[in-house]
Amino acid sequence: MILLTLWIDNNNVIELQDLTNSVTEVVDTGATVTVTLQDSAGVEVEGQSWPAAMAHDTGGTYRVTLDDDLTLVEGRTYKAIVHAVGTGSEIGHWVCDVLARKRC
Repeated sequence: MILLTLWIDNNNVIELQDLTNSVTEVVDTGATVTVTLQDSAGVEVEGQSWPAAMAHDTGGTYRVTLDDDLTLVEGRTYKAIVHAVGTGSEIGHWVCDVLARKRC
C-alpha cells in the first residue's frame, strides 16, 4: 500500500491519472471526478467543501488543489476518496490513505 502525504498548512494537490473508459479503454476527458477527505471515523475534514471537484487537465488526468487551512493533525492518517462518473456513466471509486505531516 502506498501512503501519500498531506502537508499541514500547505496547499496539496490530489491527482487521478489516466482515467479511461473501462470498456473501450479510451481516455475519458469529460468525466465528473470528485474527492472527499475523511478522518479515521469517516468524518469529513474541516476547512474545505466536500466533495471537491477535480478538473480535467490533460490526457485523462484530473486534479484539485486542496485548501491550505484543512484541519489536520500531524501523524494522523486520513482517507482520500476519489469518485468518478465517466462520460458513458461508468463508475470508478478509489480510496487512498494519506498521512498528515508538518514540513521542517
